[in-house]
Amino acid sequence: MTSRLLFGVLLVILVLLAALSLWLNQPARAPSPTQDNGLRRTPDYVVENFSAIRMGSEGIARHTLIAKRMTHYPDDDTTDVENPHFIDTESGKPPVQVTADQAKMSANGEDIYLTGNVTVLRNAGKGRAETTMKTSLLHLIPDDDIAKTDKPVVITETNAIIKAVGMEMNNRTNVTRLLSQVKVVHDKTRKPL
Repeated sequence: MTSRLLFGVLLVILVLLAALSLWLNQPARAPSPTQDNGLRRTPDYVVENFSAIRMGSEGIARHTLIAKRMTHYPDDDTTDVENPHFIDTESGKPPVQVTADQAKMSANGEDIYLTGNVTVLRNAGKGRAETTMKTSLLHLIPDDDIAKTDKPVVITETNAIIKAVGMEMNNRTNVTRLLSQVKVVHDKTRKPL
C-alpha cells in the first residue's frame, strides 16, 4: 500500500513537471492587435492652440492651418488635428477656407482627411459670389489644390442650392465636378447667406 501511494505521488510529480516544461517551452505570445495598437499609438508630441504656415516657392504663404490640438504619431508619421481651420491662399484667386471637427494628416501634409461638420468656404472674387460647401468627409490634396469626397454634399451659392453625392473640386481650374444624385434648386429671389 505504501508503494502504491509513493508511486501515485511520483506520478503526480512527473505529470506536474511535464506540464511545467511544456508551459515553459511555449513561445511568448505576441500582444493582441488592440494591445499592439495601444503601444504603437503613443504620440511623440502634442501641440495645443497653434497655427502653422506652409510657404510657397516664392516665399509667400500658401496654406495656413489653425487648430485647437495637434497630436503626432511617430509609428506612421500621421497627425491628428482637432477643430482644424485650413486656409488656402493663392495670388489672384479668392481664399478658400475649410473647417471640420477632426482631421488626419499624412506625412508632410500631402493628404488631409477632414471629418465631421466639414465646411468649405470659397470667398467671393472676380465676378463670382461666395460659395459654401458642407459634407461629412473631405480629402484635401493641398499641393494639387484638390478637394474630394464620396459622401453627400450641399453647395450653397447666391441663387442656388445644389445637393449631390460625391464631389471633386479643383481650386486651380475653379472646376467642381458633382459625381451622382445631383439636385439643383435655383431661386432668383434667394438672398446670399
